[in-house]
Amino acid sequence: MYLTELLNKAVYDKHNENLGKVKDVLISSSGTYPKIEAIKIKSNGEYYFIPSKYIDQITSEEILLSETLEDIRQYPKQDSIIKLSRDILDHQVVDMEGSKIRRVNDVEITYKNGNYFIIGVDIGINGLFRRMGLEKISKKLHPENNIISWKDIDSLDFANLKLSVPKEKLTRLHPADIAEIVDNLGLSDSISILNSLDEEAAADAFEEISPEKQRTILTEMEKKQAADLIDEMSPDDAADLLAFLSPEKKEEILKLMDPEESYELRELLQYHENSAGGIMTTEYASITKDMTTADVIKYLRKAAHDLETIYYMYVVSSDLKLEGVITIRELLLEDDDTKVEEFMIKDIISVNVEDQEDDVARQIAKYNLIAIPVVDDNNEMKGIVTVDDAIDIILPTAWKKRIPKMFR
Repeated sequence: MYLTELLNKAVYDKHNENLGKVKDVLISSSGTYPKIEAIKIKSNGEYYFIPSKYIDQITSEEILLSETLEDIRQYPKQDSIIKLSRDILDHQVVDMEGSKIRRVNDVEITYKNGNYFIIGVDIGINGLFRRMGLEKISKKLHPENNIISWKDIDSLDFANLKLSVPKEKLTRLHPADIAEIVDNLGLSDSISILNSLDEEAAADAFEEISPEKQRTILTEMEKKQAADLIDEMSPDDAADLLAFLSPEKKEEILKLMDPEESYELRELLQYHENSAGGIMTTEYASITKDMTTADVIKYLRKAAHDLETIYYMYVVSSDLKLEGVITIRELLLEDDDTKVEEFMIKDIISVNVEDQEDDVARQIAKYNLIAIPVVDDNNEMKGIVTVDDAIDIILPTAWKKRIPKMFR
């Protein structure tokens, strides 16, 4: 059975009196395969919400109720209810298996143990032909229906409802998959999806969205919302994004951000966008030469989540001068009480904050580095440029999103 077969179907009470026609079907927003909670009918110009427990029988021609309209207690209004015709039919959904946007042409319904359940959506041409009364012709041309299981979809329009449940299905997707979906949506739907995610997940997805779409979304977002999103982004990506905003909008967002994050971004925004300073991140592992191996491991356990990469740890002095570097491999091979000074690499390959991004990328490629430190004219450590940022410089835009951010 399909939703479009129920819509406009005649409804009769227990005395066989014609009450009107079905105008919508209500389901709960929760559950793997949600149960039909009620039907919305139009009777003598008025709308009534009939709980499914009063449905005695559904035939090919009509719906029979077990009571009269006067004896039926209407279904109460609830924020978490989805109306299939209004909210799902002809709307876009996310196919969680294929990570694609699909248009719903019909909704599949099944009967089990006295209840009607929603089991999938029809995204194929048969769904369209069924609505035109041409299903027999369509079946000859396309014998198989193109059905996506309800458990594998998430509706973009759920965000427009006052739901009390999070979009749990969408959060299971990889950030790059969410970004691909957002890139193919209109502005309002794109913002709705980002709003439905927690701040960290939204930031991870936002970093993968095309730069043009990022700017459009950020321009239309509420300033506080944009500030919260940028707070969670890596500093280099956040700085790149802010650089394209008007000075007024940029300043408004920076003022609403976490003071520490805002300060870091203001520092990065001072550099030319195509320089090492303009593409570097300030999230790197910083240690001192008098630390022991055990000290460094303890530090990494606390700080790793917020660092761009932990493969390299940069040794700096009290005045932030770059003195050396160690790798995670070397760290793990040393005894716990060994001082960093005893095994750090002192001959360091670095770039200056004013070096051009192309030169930085060439240095990373030449020495097969995962990241390269960025220093100023006084050898003061300012940040690092990672290999994925170098790839962004070298590769055409179309290929950038195919490269994983492997070293975070």
